[in-house]
Amino acid sequence: MIPYTTRLRTFPSVAAAFALLFLASCGPPPRSPEPDNLFWPLPPDPPKIKYIQSIYTEDDIGRVYSLKEKLFGKEYADNMARPYGVRTRHGNMLVSDIALRRVLIFDLVNKRLRVLGEEGALITPASSVSDVSGTVYVADTGGAKIAVYGPDGAYRTAFILKGSKPVAVAINEALGRLYAVDREGHRVVAFGLDGTRHFEFGERGSADGKFNIPLDIAVGANGEVYVLDAGNFRVQVFTAEGRFLSKFGAVGDRPGLFANPKGIALDSEGNIYVTDAAFSNVQIFDPQGHVLLFLGQLGSRPGQFHLLGGISIDESDRIYVADQLNGRIQVFQYLKTTASTSKP
Repeated sequence: MIPYTTRLRTFPSVAAAFALLFLASCGPPPRSPEPDNLFWPLPPDPPKIKYIQSIYTEDDIGRVYSLKEKLFGKEYADNMARPYGVRTRHGNMLVSDIALRRVLIFDLVNKRLRVLGEEGALITPASSVSDVSGTVYVADTGGAKIAVYGPDGAYRTAFILKGSKPVAVAINEALGRLYAVDREGHRVVAFGLDGTRHFEFGERGSADGKFNIPLDIAVGANGEVYVLDAGNFRVQVFTAEGRFLSKFGAVGDRPGLFANPKGIALDSEGNIYVTDAAFSNVQIFDPQGHVLLFLGQLGSRPGQFHLLGGISIDESDRIYVADQLNGRIQVFQYLKTTASTSKP
């Protein structure tokens, strides 16, 4: 009888085939090809927004597995549970997951994931943002604080907001200022990046400059502050110092109106993007607040949403949308033309 090991030496191609099958079975599961032909608006209008991909795990940003990982798998879980907030700056996508009670930082350059929240006792991390140094500021709604983590991921400190529910944060890098939205106090609180409390603006009400359950915030290229005043179904615009400038929006079920707005972001041309969980779409407005376009509908396929959350737009006008109940971040591209007057 020929020994088994001799048979494998006699048929090396068979052994190699088995090894390849084993490695394939231990590696990451295959992903369905992403569509390359999803655009908004529909033809014959020229496309302005293109669907790029959906990110569920580290694999979707191009994670390369080592041989050990192919054999035994990764030593950590990397899937999202309920991504509520998203901010993408300086090559990092920060996902605030309110079910995991963690902030997932996807390094889009080095194709790696790291996690914040083991330290600092995050309860409900609804929003997070990083400054140019890599320091991360987390709005912990349940903890009534802004938790601060260093570039190495180590917990540093917290800015305490007693009796508050901080639900969103944004940074004005030029002024070294952090804005925190307090949905409980119906206000915006401005801090220095060292935690020094500078000023606040807003109170409960419907008059100009007042809020009813503000949920998100964005800073424009010239320092203007855009606040999503969700309970008043509008967007309000302020100077960097909190002086009211303008507003747009109202409650309704037509394009340009809001039903359950959740997130706000701006592209490089000053267009304003607002997610609406009731409509399952993203509405796009020009800088004056006139509706230009909307994308999305209820569902689980690319370009569809199930309970929208936050939105972020990076330096290259890539749009990142938190799709909570589908457990993913969907990525789109604003197809900016060379003409600065071109709008979506």
